[in-house]
Amino acid sequence: MSGMKLIDSHAHYDDKRFDDEFEGGVDAALRLSFDAGVDAVINVATNPENIKTTLALAERYENVYSAVGIHPEDCANIDADPEDVLAEVEKLLSHPKVVAIGEIGLDYHWEPYDKARQADWFERQLAIALKHDVPVIVHCRDAIGDAVAIVKKYRGVRGVFHSYSGSAETVKELLPLGWYFSFGGPVTYKNAHKVKEAAAAVPQDRLLIETDCPYLPPVPHRGEINYSAYMFHSLKGLSEATGIDEETLAAATVENTKRLFKI
Repeated sequence: MSGMKLIDSHAHYDDKRFDDEFEGGVDAALRLSFDAGVDAVINVATNPENIKTTLALAERYENVYSAVGIHPEDCANIDADPEDVLAEVEKLLSHPKVVAIGEIGLDYHWEPYDKARQADWFERQLAIALKHDVPVIVHCRDAIGDAVAIVKKYRGVRGVFHSYSGSAETVKELLPLGWYFSFGGPVTYKNAHKVKEAAAAVPQDRLLIETDCPYLPPVPHRGEINYSAYMFHSLKGLSEATGIDEETLAAATVENTKRLFKI
């Protein structure tokens, strides 16, 4: 790895699969990742319950940070008033280890889904981000048109479309608005032509790298639990897609992540 360093810009170490299936649990996964050259991790919440565990992990590790927010799939299961839930999210933005609102967005993949409800939660959280000048981490699955239309209403919000799966054309539409784009395991998949074309359309200063662990492990670890040390395989795939050499790309993604999240 030639001493290369990376920052995992999107992880879910609060996922119970780490405790249930990863030898040594989450602490072992993080230790192995740091030993491999991972400098920092942004652990991302999706609902009121794992906001607490995400924050606890960030408080335990100096180089683990937290993003707090409500995921589009999770909002379907919340009975409380969104205003009350998001007031608590807003309060946490003053926490020294909270660096973003996320993961928020739209997901039309699994039926049934409520487009209006998802959009409402998404817009409320974008408004909070704009008010406090904090970045957002956007989840978008099978909903890129609606997601772009919504973020255009909140010009000035900065953030990243994580595990980006949209087109290269949409990258070009979002770049003038200041958005970043993050890529992980799928950029190593043989048939992920659209993802690779999109990565090639992103300028070097807007690229991030991630795991989305424990999901989406890169080749050659498909079928395993993903964790941050595996990002070096994704780095290779991203290098091949973009034509940027691995060392230059690693340094760029670290700098971009630090700049976006102010870490």
